Amino acid sequence: MRAKTYAKREFEALLKLNGYTYERCKGSHFIYKRGQEIISIPKNLNKMIARRLIKEKGLMERQ
Repeated sequence: MRAKTYAKREFEALLKLNGYTYERCKGSHFIYKRGQEIISIPKNLNKMIARRLIKEKGLMERQ
């Protein structure tokens, strides 16, 4: 089974489904926030970074 790859737009939609809102853009990173929790997404998001963030933050897709 292959791991799903995410485009930046798909990953942003995944963040919004999990309650994160866009906070700001600083340099080459987009900052999303949910309460006190912050996620920094690089502009050149690749599949390894996306998978690591999903695992670390426990992000879930709607099924």
